[in-house]
Amino acid sequence: MILELKQISLSVGAQTHLYPLDLKLTSGGINVLLGPTQAGKTSLMRVIAGLDRPSSGCILVDGKDVTGVSVRDRKLAMVYQQFVNYPAMTVYENIAAPLHLQRRPKDEIHQRVTEIAEKLRAEVEREKGRQILVVRQSRSLDQAGQ
Repeated sequence: MILELKQISLSVGAQTHLYPLDLKLTSGGINVLLGPTQAGKTSLMRVIAGLDRPSSGCILVDGKDVTGVSVRDRKLAMVYQQFVNYPAMTVYENIAAPLHLQRRPKDEIHQRVTEIAEKLRAEVEREKGRQILVVRQSRSLDQAGQ
């Protein structure tokens, strides 16, 4: 996958959160976004994920403009530093939740949850809760449904 930002900026009222910037990221490597507080890191991530619409510029994924594409259809997601798992739900339900939101067929959801659980070495029995996961697995669970 190639993610490309062209002249992306973000302003809210009179306050500029992101000055126009260009960025190109390719899969197969590790990309790190560092900066001091209020530098615009979260604003940039929210724009990429589609949670905020940029004031100018466009976002391309594999050459296709996804700037106006809904969060659900964008096939990009933001993983927060704090866990966003649902403790009242089972491991299976936590992994399946974003797939249900994408309206995937039940058989596909079951197949993907099983594959993801195997990668995480996690139990996904429907009656078992999230508490069975160790911290490393819990963090991976955040990313699994993306």
